[in-house]
Amino acid sequence: MNGLNVLLTGACGRIGKTFFQASQDRYRFTLTDRIAPDFDLGGHRFVHADLSDKSSLATLLEGIDVIVHLSGIPHASASFDELLPNNILATTYLFEAAVAAGVQRLVFASSAQTIEGYPVDRQIIPGMQVMPANMYGVSKCYGEALCGYYAAKTPLSTIALRIGAFEFPETHDLNNARDLSAWLSPRDAVQLLQRSVEVEGVKHLIAHGISNNRFKRLDLSETTRVLGYQPLDDAFTTFDMPDIY
Repeated sequence: MNGLNVLLTGACGRIGKTFFQASQDRYRFTLTDRIAPDFDLGGHRFVHADLSDKSSLATLLEGIDVIVHLSGIPHASASFDELLPNNILATTYLFEAAVAAGVQRLVFASSAQTIEGYPVDRQIIPGMQVMPANMYGVSKCYGEALCGYYAAKTPLSTIALRIGAFEFPETHDLNNARDLSAWLSPRDAVQLLQRSVEVEGVKHLIAHGISNNRFKRLDLSETTRVLGYQPLDDAFTTFDMPDIY
């Protein structure tokens, strides 16, 4: 264990559970979600919380070094009314509370939906403007903007991860080469999150969260350079599908 106290929101989701189970001997976790965990906590702390209720956050963040913020509505079809409390208010309140509590870093789970408005055959490179194709993507653009604002105006270090199509190989829902180009494997997701928690000297970064796919919807050069992220998996090998769009 490296001594970091990590708050993991959305701990009972697919990515949260995967990250926790692979990292529970690496950090001291405080886990939070709206639902109860269906896995062994291994001695780590779990707090049932609604992050859109800002009154609970100060106690939740006591002693926390790094926040990994995975919670929120993850559906591209979500309406603004669904997204407002879960993706906008909760995220805003969490940033505010993180600064007040002296948290060192907040790792924000953004999404490839922030750029889904671009043609599917165009690779997204660092510095391109956002172009969401749904309100869920808009909510993640807002979170990325919060990362930039708080990194510029406060001591907080922020990393936004544009997570692609996180799928388990045995139960995946990837249907074509376009889907494969955005795949993030479970073990690569764990590595990406661990690097984001531990990397030193980063004040603000928008990173790309996909595996080492033969064709990549998101360019990984900057993410690899800054985070030291070295993805191991390739969707086009794992799923044995045609490598054409």
